[in-house]
Amino acid sequence: MSATFVVALALEGQLRLDDQPALHRAVALARHQSPGQGKLIVLACRPPDQRLRGPHQRRLEAQALACLRTRLAAAAIPLLHFPQHTTAAALELLAPRVRPQVVLHGQESRLFDDWPLAQETFPRVFGEFRRGLGRAPVPPLPVPDLEDLGGLRLEGPRGWLEADPQADAAAKHILPDPRSAFPFVGDEASGLARLGHYCLDSDGLRHYKARRNGLVGTEFSSKFSPYLALGSLSVRRIWQTVLDYEARRGADDGSEWMKQELLWREFFLWTAQRHGASFGAPGGLQNRQIEWSEDRPLFERWCRGRSGHLLIDAQLNELLSTGYLSNRGRQWVASHFINELHLPWTWGARFFEWWLIDAQPALNTGNWAYLAGVGNDPRSFKGPPRRFDLERQVRLYDPEEMHRRRWS
Repeated sequence: MSATFVVALALEGQLRLDDQPALHRAVALARHQSPGQGKLIVLACRPPDQRLRGPHQRRLEAQALACLRTRLAAAAIPLLHFPQHTTAAALELLAPRVRPQVVLHGQESRLFDDWPLAQETFPRVFGEFRRGLGRAPVPPLPVPDLEDLGGLRLEGPRGWLEADPQADAAAKHILPDPRSAFPFVGDEASGLARLGHYCLDSDGLRHYKARRNGLVGTEFSSKFSPYLALGSLSVRRIWQTVLDYEARRGADDGSEWMKQELLWREFFLWTAQRHGASFGAPGGLQNRQIEWSEDRPLFERWCRGRSGHLLIDAQLNELLSTGYLSNRGRQWVASHFINELHLPWTWGARFFEWWLIDAQPALNTGNWAYLAGVGNDPRSFKGPPRRFDLERQVRLYDPEEMHRRRWS
């Protein structure tokens, strides 16, 4: 009788089955064995480059893992959870019980499999990146057939086979604020449902460009970013759904703007990979020397939503209460932090990374560096950083002060 051939898929933070290229490779390898001998196990470990996640993000992560565990259990495939261990460390712990012949690793969802433009001359400006693209994004992959790949008997500590109790505690005790603009569950099924609703079953995508700077409610923006950050939704699936929308209704400002935002995400991911540590350094890509005020008491008050500016404190209160903040609100908060308080932008970036439910290091760092005048904003290459006139912004986007009254 042929020996069992075990393939391990290490999710590396990609908590979904849809458009999971490593899963397709794992299934193909397992099926290449004699009938019934190829078996699959799935590892949910701490990715080696993952930073600490705040309570709101952990709550959504627990939801995503619970959904994934249930779906895999339907095929008798175990999901082994090692929240405090890297994949390499988890495999060492598993070695007395099972030694997979092959280990495959999930990768963060991107529109392109490899460099969309030459790495050596990758542009510093988004416009050049967008104009230079000579090929379309890679289409998404469906969920593969998992039949007959489960059933591997694996005994071990119950904690490996069950939910992380700390994550469960976060999921149970940090409940969504009823005022939140993101009242959704963080799992793959909810992400796909939101995608279908926003792009195909409502007028959300059609009006995306016009509404995206809203502040209150669920429908002023797509709310895809938390699912992308958790790995429970694929960016290629979003892109394909936008193309499906355009095939049905024709391209419009909303669909074109959505694709541009997805390309911004791609731009920051590849820029971070291209520049490494300098991308998040205080001087940024421009290696710019700026005098910051390292006023820790002021920073601590700001972290508690007590900056002294009513508009900014309302934004921070929403962030602390829900883990969510609108795109426009993030720009206001960062501009005030950098231009009015003169605090180090890297402090604000790390604070956002801890609290935001959609925190992704490259995107968060890229946006903060952009507004700090040390990143990819061409207007800052020979001049000061962008500065928002907050009173004018309120007149434009919250003239009735609905947001400020809600979160003051």
